[in-house]
Amino acid sequence: MKKIVSFLMLLVILTVSPWQAAADQSSSDSSKVLILYHAEEATQEEEVPLLDMLVGHFSSDITIQTIEDAAAEYVKGDYTHVIYLGLGKRQLTEEELFVVDQYDDVKKMFIGNYFEYFKEAPGLSIRDYRNIGSVSGEGKTFDLRGKKEMMLINGIDQMEVLYEGQAFDGSYPLIFKNGNLYYVAANSITGRLSDIIGESLFDFFEQEKSQPKKLIRLEDIHPRSDPVLVKQVGDYLAERDIPYAVTVVPVYKNPETGQDIHLSQALELVEVLQEMQKNGASLIQHGYYHQYREDETGEGFEYWDVDYDRPIYQSNTSEVKLREDFPSDEAYQDFVENIGLSYEQTYIYDSIVNGVYEMTAEGLYPIAFEAPHYSMSQTGYKELSKYFTTYVGQIQISDRTYDGTFVPLYETTPAGLHGMKVIPETMGYVDPNRNESIDRMMQKADYASQFSDSYLAFFYHPYLGIEKFDELMTQLEKYDQYEWVDLKEMEHKTEVDGMVIETANGDINVSRPMSVLVTQTTRDLWWVAIPLVIFVLIAGATIARKFRRKKTDSEFWESQ
Repeated sequence: MKKIVSFLMLLVILTVSPWQAAADQSSSDSSKVLILYHAEEATQEEEVPLLDMLVGHFSSDITIQTIEDAAAEYVKGDYTHVIYLGLGKRQLTEEELFVVDQYDDVKKMFIGNYFEYFKEAPGLSIRDYRNIGSVSGEGKTFDLRGKKEMMLINGIDQMEVLYEGQAFDGSYPLIFKNGNLYYVAANSITGRLSDIIGESLFDFFEQEKSQPKKLIRLEDIHPRSDPVLVKQVGDYLAERDIPYAVTVVPVYKNPETGQDIHLSQALELVEVLQEMQKNGASLIQHGYYHQYREDETGEGFEYWDVDYDRPIYQSNTSEVKLREDFPSDEAYQDFVENIGLSYEQTYIYDSIVNGVYEMTAEGLYPIAFEAPHYSMSQTGYKELSKYFTTYVGQIQISDRTYDGTFVPLYETTPAGLHGMKVIPETMGYVDPNRNESIDRMMQKADYASQFSDSYLAFFYHPYLGIEKFDELMTQLEKYDQYEWVDLKEMEHKTEVDGMVIETANGDINVSRPMSVLVTQTTRDLWWVAIPLVIFVLIAGATIARKFRRKKTDSEFWESQ
């Protein structure tokens, strides 16, 4: 008995060790970043999360504060990098200037307005403004696809210019540095300018640059998906030894009948997904229903009420309550905080738990999550981060509207996602309604391939057939020098009510609480239950007959 126990303990240690080592390795990030911003409310909702996501590629330890709050606290932290984002319209106070000036021993980056008032910017001043349509640097020129305003700065003759903005009358320094001090002469970082700023952060953080990589996602696989078409694309990739991801919607809801079809009712599709997973595919949970109101699964939103452009504050059958239904802003906010947010958190929790349990019951193990149509509130992301360490796709950057998503060209772990790592999608998808769809995707790939650590990442719907997919893959051969990403080679963790799914070095490790293990094992081994029940019934009948015979014999002798 002791030998058996010792063997089991050794087995556990050997199993856990690689996962622990991988976890220890992931915590080695040493950059600690402070982002201080000064911006109007509408601006900060868009630009601050964007900067957070850019920086998240270089550090997972990011603190974000308004410069007003930082000045009120007046506490100096132990940061290695400080970034000031100045998009406000008023000049800073002496206390606010000091908050930044006190960090005289770390690397700093100044973006936007009023940086000329900091002590590290002596002699700098704005002499004029220009609209630029492109940016050049490191031997490349990037088309901004729109006009951006930049400042023309005096006093930078002795500084190193990293990027220049191209205006109608010439080129002007846009991103420049002086030792450990970096400056970005633009009062907005949205659009393609964000990609150039992201590239400059490699210099700022002194991080080595790597070449791009490629990622395929097969999208919207649900219980009504055609298993033949799904298998065709999976076999195509397996034959070419190309790793890929598959997003799975566990339940299909028919909007006309209200009927739910679960994975357990789609045995042929489940077998295909199991085979794909066995052959190297990484599975991603793609919501639970992929719809909220009356849309068909795969078409509708799930974590955003798109009809009213707001988070999921109520059941889809409840009478909708909007701001005009309340006597004041305070009354409406009370409804949101005490009813709406509580409902949203429960709604998200239920969908995640049900989805993970239904997938794992079929031997399908989701290692990441993707919200349908990339739409989810900031509260939703916070709730989601309790269960998944990895998100795939793009991020809805504010609760103002769903119609605004962003993702850098590279991986990121921003503060706003509470520890979740984001694997980006940068190329879009094959749209059957647009003849030039693949050409547009290749244009995006050409653009993304110019940047360091970038992803050439796209998704494809298998129902479109193998021909379209082959056409796209053939065009992507121009990037054969870049490797395909196998998500299982990264570290991911899914944890729901004691059930844990982890990946490291290409392996998936799954652990379940005993209650789940018993339930799922019983379900998987239902065929054992039939003969077992028959055996119990026969044995019971035999015992009953023997008991009745003994009783009859006893009654006979008693009567004599």
